[in-house]
Amino acid sequence: MTETGARLLVDWGTTNLRAFLVDASREILERQASDQGILSVPPDDMPALLDQLAAPWSERLRGAPAVLCGMVGSINGWTEVPYVTCPAAPADLPKGAQKVTSAAGREVFILPGLTRHRRLGGELMQADVMRGEETQIFGALRHLKRSDATFCLPGTHAKWARVEAGRCADFATYFTGELYSVLIRHSLLGRLMEQAGDEAETALPEGFERGLRVAQAAEGLTGSLFSARADVLAGFMTKAESPGYLSGLLIGFEIREALPRFSPGVGAPGPIVIVGAHGLVPLYRTALHHSGVRVEELDGDTAVIAGLLQASELLDI
Repeated sequence: MTETGARLLVDWGTTNLRAFLVDASREILERQASDQGILSVPPDDMPALLDQLAAPWSERLRGAPAVLCGMVGSINGWTEVPYVTCPAAPADLPKGAQKVTSAAGREVFILPGLTRHRRLGGELMQADVMRGEETQIFGALRHLKRSDATFCLPGTHAKWARVEAGRCADFATYFTGELYSVLIRHSLLGRLMEQAGDEAETALPEGFERGLRVAQAAEGLTGSLFSARADVLAGFMTKAESPGYLSGLLIGFEIREALPRFSPGVGAPGPIVIVGAHGLVPLYRTALHHSGVRVEELDGDTAVIAGLLQASELLDI
């Protein structure tokens, strides 16, 4: 740790980057955000970019190491950091961190993501992975001062996770956000819709609620998707309601699938902790309430900062 106790913490994802200057008392002194995710920055340019991020804070940081999480540790990032296999505890992240050096010589610790291998029956196995969300999950756990919790992290690829006795025991990725975007942009359903947003952030409440009701009553998702068009043609809803309906349908089926797995005892489930900071959070809150589930909400920045701080303390830097 530097004499000032300041730390440089970075959540470096696929399309965005968030950097935080935090002091010894865990107070956020300053923050930066940009669209310089790993898709827009060649790996060879990442060491210099980190120095650019640190430059305005150089007097406070001095030679302090940086701790990074997210897709920066993927095969397309700065360096590939092997996944840690679930069940995993917070201490497993710094243990699996890779140490690299910025262009100016600053020490940088890149945290690993998590992988989960699930037996579906016999020898049939199914894998899942995440990078960045695990730091939010462990940070949220620390912030909430709990050892057991169920988390929902809305996004393009929504994550659900169950933490038991302080360890991430299970998680799953739901393709809900990207599926919505693909359907409105590249399918027959989208041709009939009006003003559809990429991630359903413009969903009309009427259409959304209808989608939730259908998700609870219908047999399955693939047999219900075409109703986003057919119900307009039949006069059951308007074109303007169709994007919200599709969003409610997709999120509703996601929750219907996730609850039995991640919230045992569906008769009195929850609370589910929603971690996020964008327009999808109110939609998931509404959808979970519609399913009779109690929810808590935690800002995504608060969670990731708590997780990165915890990792930096365990790294003793």
